[in-house]
Amino acid sequence: MMTTYAVNYKRKAIEKLDILSLDKLKVVLDFIEYLEQKENLDATLEIQADDNSMRNIRAADQAWEAGRVQEFTSWNKVKRHV
Repeated sequence: MMTTYAVNYKRKAIEKLDILSLDKLKVVLDFIEYLEQKENLDATLEIQADDNSMRNIRAADQAWEAGRVQEFTSWNKVKRHV
């Protein structure tokens, strides 16, 4: 859910986009894609820096490779509780 501030920023950004030339829109899109990639990388690095998260990921990988599927929750069950 977006906050009021986020909605206002998004609205203002869209208003600004409406007045830009095609060349400038291409630059904006490139920058937005860069920001998206950077955000994804930052999230990955944050997880990798967390020893507990990495321990859990390694344990899950080992359980999966060992065929211990009972340790996992099915996607259908997850969807019902979201």
